[in-house]
Amino acid sequence: MPAVPTDEEFLAYNQGVISEFRANRGVVSQPPFPILLLTTAGARTGRRTTVPVGFAVDDRNRVFVVASKAGAPRHPAWFHNLRADPAVTVELGDGSYQARAVVTAGEERERLYRMVSDGTSAYEKNTERVFPVVVLEGVPAPA
Repeated sequence: MPAVPTDEEFLAYNQGVISEFRANRGVVSQPPFPILLLTTAGARTGRRTTVPVGFAVDDRNRVFVVASKAGAPRHPAWFHNLRADPAVTVELGDGSYQARAVVTAGEERERLYRMVSDGTSAYEKNTERVFPVVVLEGVPAPA
């Protein structure tokens, strides 16, 4: 089973992806799936933090993300932050949007999650936790 990166490894990787994303108007060489930049306010500090996150679009043209953190045993910090304050900023392509993060539950969470995973990913094998799925209201689906 692959090891989950440390917080320091995530930070270093993320900074490189963020720089490339902004320099190339939303285009990055890694990871090999579509990403957006998500900015949240710290739940305790209020400090704004930006992270790259993979996204998908559902059949209603809603952009959503999954809080997998590569299968780490705890949810990512950005997920805790948006639960405390669902007002987020999303950079997608060359656009920036003020959005509201809505954590899904039950059948809706399952439906969206199955759009991006069949339940056998290495991330899922790394942990026992259920990955939260978050719809980003106010973010237009890319064309």
